[in-house]
Amino acid sequence: MPNEAVFSRPTPPKAAQVSAFASSRLTCAIQGVARGLFIAAVLAGSPVVFGQTGKPATLPARSSEVDLGISSELKGRRVEAIFIRGNTQVSSNVIGNLIRTRVGDAFDPATVSEDYQRVFGLRKFANVEAKVEPTALGVNVVFVVTEQRQITAIRTRGNVRLEESKLIGTLDIKRGEAIDSFRISLARTSIESAYKDDNYPLAHVTVDEDLLAREGVVQFNIVEGPQVRIRNIQFVGAKSFTDGKLSDQIKTNTYLFVFRPGKYSPEQIEEDVAALRRFYESKGFFDAKVGRKLVWSPDLSELQIDFLIDEGPRYVIDKVTFQRVQGDVIAPASELGVKESEIREKLKLVEGEAYDNEALQRDVREVVRAYSKKYGYIYLPGSSDPDYLRVDNKTVFRREPGKVELVYQIHEGKEFSVGNIYVKGNYKSQDKLVLRQFRDLTPGERFNSAELQDASERLRREPAFGNVSVTPIGEQPGVRDLLVEVTEQRTASFNVGAGVNSNGGIGGNLTYEQRNFDIGNWPASFGDVFSERAFTGAGQNFRASFEPGTRQTSAYLRFSEPYLFDQPFSFSNELYLRTRIREGYDDRRVGDTVSFGHRFNYETSAVVSFRGEQVNIKNIEDPKLRAPEIVDGAGKSILTSVALTLRHDTTDPGLFPTRGTITTGRVEAYGALGGDYDFYKYTLGFEAYQTVSEDLLDRKSVLGFRGNAGYIAGASPFFERFYGGGLGSIRGFKFRGVSPRSGLEEDPIGGDFFATGTVELSFPIVADQFRGVVFSDFGTVEQDFELSTFRASVGAGVRIVLPFLGSAPLALDFAYPLSKDNQDDVQYISFSFGFIQ
Repeated sequence: MPNEAVFSRPTPPKAAQVSAFASSRLTCAIQGVARGLFIAAVLAGSPVVFGQTGKPATLPARSSEVDLGISSELKGRRVEAIFIRGNTQVSSNVIGNLIRTRVGDAFDPATVSEDYQRVFGLRKFANVEAKVEPTALGVNVVFVVTEQRQITAIRTRGNVRLEESKLIGTLDIKRGEAIDSFRISLARTSIESAYKDDNYPLAHVTVDEDLLAREGVVQFNIVEGPQVRIRNIQFVGAKSFTDGKLSDQIKTNTYLFVFRPGKYSPEQIEEDVAALRRFYESKGFFDAKVGRKLVWSPDLSELQIDFLIDEGPRYVIDKVTFQRVQGDVIAPASELGVKESEIREKLKLVEGEAYDNEALQRDVREVVRAYSKKYGYIYLPGSSDPDYLRVDNKTVFRREPGKVELVYQIHEGKEFSVGNIYVKGNYKSQDKLVLRQFRDLTPGERFNSAELQDASERLRREPAFGNVSVTPIGEQPGVRDLLVEVTEQRTASFNVGAGVNSNGGIGGNLTYEQRNFDIGNWPASFGDVFSERAFTGAGQNFRASFEPGTRQTSAYLRFSEPYLFDQPFSFSNELYLRTRIREGYDDRRVGDTVSFGHRFNYETSAVVSFRGEQVNIKNIEDPKLRAPEIVDGAGKSILTSVALTLRHDTTDPGLFPTRGTITTGRVEAYGALGGDYDFYKYTLGFEAYQTVSEDLLDRKSVLGFRGNAGYIAGASPFFERFYGGGLGSIRGFKFRGVSPRSGLEEDPIGGDFFATGTVELSFPIVADQFRGVVFSDFGTVEQDFELSTFRASVGAGVRIVLPFLGSAPLALDFAYPLSKDNQDDVQYISFSFGFIQ
């Protein structure tokens, strides 16, 4: 008879009235007898059940047991005893420790079901059953286990490339567990996956079934096969797109030393085939067919993948139709609330254009904007709410081959006004950081879906937030609240680094910056000082930096408040110390700049700046050989100025702008607050960016133009004049290598007029973190308003953005001067490299 254990707890009769001493003696006696009977029963292989009197009880008849699933009518009855049947290898105590149902408790099928899960979770049984047997006074709970042979050992054979401990450590089977063919099969698959991850896709694993049946040993026999590397990928039959464009659509790539493993994954290749098919369809090749062919080397260690492409024709938009949909009724465009001409005004995908899904999605947003100007409709992508604006589109194939009709079905919905705006998820940041981005969606105003999209984008640009989700909520007729859910991200950074560039030499960097600073949030405890709980939450910026270097050293403290008094005004203050080794002298400056700004809208702003500075020109080498302007300017001077800067910026945010323009105008009056010099400096800058191509991963090739000009009116010192050359100016020339000259050493002394320009094409090479540029720089620096010598250069370079470099990417440019002056200093390579750890 199989061993059966019973767990019960004697309960004294309610009518027992004995003294504490007698009760204690009786209890001890009963426990002693019970313990002896239990041990004797276990030794004899017979089950023991303790009833309420403490005497051995008769084993309940198994025919009266009820399955747990139909025992709900017994719920609440007292548990008289708990039985465990069928275990011979696993200790009853081990099983009993997992059971939470107790003798004397009220019977609860849910608790017993959880007990069953825990017992089965031991992974030592082929089957576990939980049953309940009603008694005269309550119920007995019975757990019936079916034991299975256990794993005695786990080992591998044939593995050379991967260690046994590494393989076995990842498996979900262990010694002492029941032999489960399904879980052993999963373990075998797991080993094959480990080899595939290590570029052994042909690895094959089997289990020695005879050894498993005979000794309980799980032995994995491994045939590793060769390590496979993808050496080449071809797109056979592709005509409309370059290999680079198609490579951007797939995830499989070729082997490239330590940078790319060239991993072969059959599953990934099939996904790539589907991705190429979707790409062609998104570009209007609705009949395109894509397959793949694998070309193996003789030893199966190298692989070439040929993606076989039959493009077929690219479909062209034959007709664009607009329909008004209300319920099941479809009406013509004449019944739309917005005129068809207004909708068509900014569409790109019109008659005669090749179908492009990306342009279609952009046009859908323009349709929403057209309605947002006139109606308070809510547009929520993916929503099926009949009260919201929906813009559905479908493609109707025409009888003529290669022609499609594009149909916009517009469900206009109902007009709404904005209710309250609720902010969620900002545990550190104040609500105002979110609400001020929605200032054109104030409560009571008509809903504007286009402005809602713009506000969401502005909010994503805030350094305090990562993900942003805006959802209309509420059921009040004609009104919807806005729930703005944000995910905060770390805004404090402490950087220690080093850098080198052709303009300033080698330098170090020690910087603390908090981009979500709050000058009024003082720490409540010492621990708050080293966390983001203190001085955090108001959207201000604080930066303290020390940057020593071989040719320049600087230190500064900078504080800025972008919304002074929660209004579109800004304030900033910067204290600084800068020392620069120039051509034959040192330039040391200590000063302070205070600025007040006003944003007229999200694109246009004005800033008034007040500057006070002490300039010390010292350590002049060979004064007799130096330019008279440098010698005359030696010593300490006081500079003060008041400047007005106007800026209009329509570019998109990011390290590399991809669209829009920046126009900047500045006039600075020196001596307005006193000092040793009186003159005026005028500067004008213009930048324009246009995306010329873009892939589905949003990697853009951008054509940019930058132009700058400046003029000084009055007697200016040489250390405040204009200089050209180097990064940010005319490449192909040294930093400050383009300048009027003076003295026996032909020292650069700067000019009162300059004009420079750049035309540059930036394009992705690998992802968007490794970009190439080709450019042409041109311009001049003159003593007065004239163009006596024109400089020009052409060149190419790279930009590498790595996470550990932060916002200081590696820039390396090679430029060749096409036109120069005999006194200019030429430098063919310009570079900048910042390192942060």
